[in-house]
Amino acid sequence: MHMPLCSRCHKNVAVVFISKLEEGSASNEGYCLKCARELGLKPIDGLMRQMGITDDDLEQLTDEMTNMHALAEMDGEDEDDDALPADGSAQQEADDAFEFGRTHTFPFLEKMFSQQGDPSTPRPDVGEGSSRDEQRRRKQEAKKRKNLSAYCTDLTARARRGELDAIVGRESETERVIQILNRRQKNNPCLIGEPGVGKTAVAEGLAMRIANGDVPYKLKNKEIHLLDLTALVAGTQFRGQFEGRMKGLINEVKSLGNIILVIDEVHNIVGAGDAEGSMNAANILKPALSRGEIQVIGATTYAEYRKYIEKDAALERRFQKVLVDQPTVEDTISILRGLKERFEIHHGVRITDG
Repeated sequence: MHMPLCSRCHKNVAVVFISKLEEGSASNEGYCLKCARELGLKPIDGLMRQMGITDDDLEQLTDEMTNMHALAEMDGEDEDDDALPADGSAQQEADDAFEFGRTHTFPFLEKMFSQQGDPSTPRPDVGEGSSRDEQRRRKQEAKKRKNLSAYCTDLTARARRGELDAIVGRESETERVIQILNRRQKNNPCLIGEPGVGKTAVAEGLAMRIANGDVPYKLKNKEIHLLDLTALVAGTQFRGQFEGRMKGLINEVKSLGNIILVIDEVHNIVGAGDAEGSMNAANILKPALSRGEIQVIGATTYAEYRKYIEKDAALERRFQKVLVDQPTVEDTISILRGLKERFEIHHGVRITDG
């Protein structure tokens, strides 16, 4: 394995490479760490000062890199010739350096990055490095969910944290929603019922079932996100701002692939974002819904469904109706009993059946 030597000293391994443009022609040059520091190359010099690497440390590191380079070349020659040295000493030295199954590094760097050693010696902390990697990963993940985090509430995460009230009843409606979500086409349920009957509670119940793993395989890794349409519209003064937010949200949902949007008062999407020469939310959503790129659970009342959704035939075809009736007296008593413990803890009282 041949590695280039430093263009300045011609004896150490080149690890820093720069491109120079002289008299209209480009040339590439490589320098060892020692020469790079002597030349004052700012990124290298500044990094070494920050890490507290002295001239003696740099000399030791350069020697180690040269030795490793020599051993690597010797190992490469042995592979080409398929022959071992007569005394085997050089090969043994190479075997010791390149022990099978180990990640190889330089002793100086091992000493610098190890947890042992003199605490007064300036050195980077391995824990800090891993923490920085974790922070970078979280930032990248946050960028992928910028619009979701801003305009949606993760019901599945809230269910896992125990922040949702227990859902009593509504098993048949929840099962129907799950059945529709598992379809290949027209897989967007729309919960229709009078105000206060518990349409949003059905979506929360689905989120709790996903959190508990009590759903079919296709929905195991899904996340239920409740869209705040007012936050999405707020502050969109100029043409194109609302469309940009809506399309950004749709693109995030498409790229993640495991998001189900819940839109309460879904009839509002018909007029949301309406302005002269602009598209409303319904017109932006319809192509993605028709291609099956996103899934939506809507919730609205009978009157609003007839007034807005039914008049838009293309939008109505995207949804499958799920009727949510008022609970019976027996169902209401069961719901109250199921929520009794939470109310007792919240109000600091005891509720009896009498």
